[in-house]
Amino acid sequence: MILSKAKTSLYASLSQRKMRRRHSLFVVEGSKSVADTFGSFPLEALVASESWASSHSGLMREAGGCAAIAPRQAIDRISSLSTSPEVLAVYRLPEPESEPESLPGDSLSLMVDGVQDPGNLGTLVRTAHWFGFTTVYASHETADIFNPKAIQASMGSVAAVKVVYCSLPELIARSGDIPVIGTLLDGDDIFHTALPTRGAIVLGNEGNGLSDEVRSLVTCPLLIPPYNKVYHGESLNVATAGAIVMALFRHH
Repeated sequence: MILSKAKTSLYASLSQRKMRRRHSLFVVEGSKSVADTFGSFPLEALVASESWASSHSGLMREAGGCAAIAPRQAIDRISSLSTSPEVLAVYRLPEPESEPESLPGDSLSLMVDGVQDPGNLGTLVRTAHWFGFTTVYASHETADIFNPKAIQASMGSVAAVKVVYCSLPELIARSGDIPVIGTLLDGDDIFHTALPTRGAIVLGNEGNGLSDEVRSLVTCPLLIPPYNKVYHGESLNVATAGAIVMALFRHH
């Protein structure tokens, strides 16, 4: 495959959400992330430097006619990183998941409500993968998981964990009487509370927490208390809070 100027421009434009949607394509950067996602999405192009291609001949052969050796300037233009990698893959977006009928009633599910930072979303997906969650249910206000920063932060876990965008209140309503677990400032101390073994864990927006509609549905409010009750930071980063909550629920 020859990487033309037109293709280079197209792939460079995929940093924008509207262009990803228009062309149904997204970019994964870096040797590890490309290796971890290769085969999980339909391949449009595997763009590599000459040195990377020569040391990864097997993957280049597997990419077949989608493989292209490109000059550094072209990779620099496509890359969204401050230091561009030796290889990047352009994949076709998967078909959007349909609205789920309900959440499983006998296990734990993970939801994100309005998480705006793509890096936080990608980190949560990576953490969800570690703790055995195969699906993350995200509100429509949540960042795009195929944003380059989210892809980079997920470190390949985007291939293992589906992010399903839907109306969280409607999904909760369709799921019967399952516990709805949310982290709130007036919640019960998570370290000294009997945690349910099933239900929906909901993580909220970085600045505002859970939306009012979702907050009203929480039946199990929890607080991650600071070590020093007088002198502490304003709040925990949502990805950090999510890791603590997932770890406690998986190992309590």
